[in-house]
Amino acid sequence: MKIKSLCTLLLVLISTCCVSAQSHTVKHTRKTTADKFQIGIFWPPVWAFTNDEQYKIMKEAHIDVIQNVSSTDLYTTDKNRKMLDLAQKHGLKVLVADPRVHGTPAEIKAMVNDFKSHPATAGYYIIDEPDTAKLQWCATTHKIIMEADPQKGAHVNLFPVYALDEQLGNINYEKEYVERWIEMAGPDQLEYLSFDHYPYDDKGRFRENYYNNMDIIRRAGLKYGIKTSAYLQSFGIPGAFRRPSLGELRYNVYSFLAYGIKYPVWFTYWTPAGQGEKFLPSIIDTMGRKTELYAYAQQFNKEMKQLGKTLIALDAKEVYHTGSKLPEHTTALPEDAWLQPIDPSAALIVTYFEHQQNGSQYIMLVNKSYKDSQSIRLHVNEKIKQLGHIGNDNDKVQQIKWNKDREITVNFLPGEGKLYRIK
Repeated sequence: MKIKSLCTLLLVLISTCCVSAQSHTVKHTRKTTADKFQIGIFWPPVWAFTNDEQYKIMKEAHIDVIQNVSSTDLYTTDKNRKMLDLAQKHGLKVLVADPRVHGTPAEIKAMVNDFKSHPATAGYYIIDEPDTAKLQWCATTHKIIMEADPQKGAHVNLFPVYALDEQLGNINYEKEYVERWIEMAGPDQLEYLSFDHYPYDDKGRFRENYYNNMDIIRRAGLKYGIKTSAYLQSFGIPGAFRRPSLGELRYNVYSFLAYGIKYPVWFTYWTPAGQGEKFLPSIIDTMGRKTELYAYAQQFNKEMKQLGKTLIALDAKEVYHTGSKLPEHTTALPEDAWLQPIDPSAALIVTYFEHQQNGSQYIMLVNKSYKDSQSIRLHVNEKIKQLGHIGNDNDKVQQIKWNKDREITVNFLPGEGKLYRIK
């Protein structure tokens, strides 16, 4: 994903076939951090800036987990320990990355034993974006780690769908890559199903196979009873990806939530240097200074954490799109939908959520325009007796009243989403 393969991934734009949504078949048996809505960062402060000041800044941004990886300069046992100590001090967790993960079973177990008792250990990094040939090694390594520490996660992040042919070959992405990984690792052993897909290229375009990719992951998460994780695009690389605007960041956030993501991770947090590609300043620049993206990420993290109190227990059962032209592999909103735009050209994502324990129902609407604010009139289906807006800034539920024609008007910022409880 990250760093070495980003530019090559830009070459391929392929979609895969969809299959019908399926219900849960497997439930988690382990108590893990997946039971909480978390926010992570990928590419943490480099070694020279691994200090109290930077960890305080992360905590103030409402971050929960620092993901360490092999491509940083933090890839040693001692540096992981320093990160863990700082994280504990500031109320954070660390996904440790140690080169022994590529060693013998005894070396892998020794790695786990070195870190598992530390209060700030979130889990163990295995690999980012394995190709199909590496899945068996990933599964074997995952099993060794889980046997050594059943209470934490072992992290494998999957390629996006646009890596087909270039990195993955001509396969069925959903069946032969995503579901194959789940079944090899064991659904009851996976803390999260994680993937990355960066939709904003440097030509000003939006990759619409983003929706197909999110839906494949959503369906797999529902089928196997696994919470899902994905990487938010907070970087730019000239010649490949554009640095997102405020509206684009917001749309990335709320479209993820609409497709059921429970663990969003910012890529990148720190601005990488010396990695081959030239990265534009991300949330924090190469000298440890906040860019304007920091305030945006801080606000969106706060909003996600607030909505996450409700969303963590909800399954994204059905996802629909509205508008004059629907992206490929998306489904049009049915005519008898609970909330229906009066203007059929109004472009929204509409998700039906169901509570995992009590079956209560929710709906999320997301403004698909990341450039413009929208004021959208909607018809409220006669079956709805009560409609409560769950805000992203407090715990109150605002009851929504409709007019005599059962119509409401909803105002959206560019890319914004709104969550409602239905009775």
